[in-house]
Amino acid sequence: MKVLLLLSIIFFSNLLAENNYSTKSNWLLNTKSDEEKFKKIQKQFRGFDLAMVEVGYRFNTLFFAIKDKNYDLAQYQLDKIKKAINNGTIRREKRRKNSELMFLNNQYPALTKALSSKDAKTIEKEYENTKQLCNACHAAERVPFIHVTDPVYRWLPVK
Repeated sequence: MKVLLLLSIIFFSNLLAENNYSTKSNWLLNTKSDEEKFKKIQKQFRGFDLAMVEVGYRFNTLFFAIKDKNYDLAQYQLDKIKKAINNGTIRREKRRKNSELMFLNNQYPALTKALSSKDAKTIEKEYENTKQLCNACHAAERVPFIHVTDPVYRWLPVK
């Protein structure tokens, strides 16, 4: 019985070892031309949608940082949101106009000023304005079904 078990283990080990399955992938290194490599890299960065994933992630921490009155963390997240949106507009120029009009040139400075005041009422007001402008931008960009609301759960264990 032990011999049969041992032979079975050896057989299945060899079978698994020979299936050529690997987590290693040279999808970019095996690409022949630089032009094709750049196309593959560009495809991975995608457009503005991936920037919005980061914005959503950081907006969650911004919300809770404001609730915790950790205004330095809130400003840090707000700065990262600005960077993500700027990077997104490089990848998707079509999104630049509304990004600048509604957030980068107007609401970002307003919320930054409010955070530096450390006045909870002023900050809460500007946070609400920010959320409304996010939704206005989504409507202007023809994605009104993406509606920003206050987060319920923290995504990061930070305060």
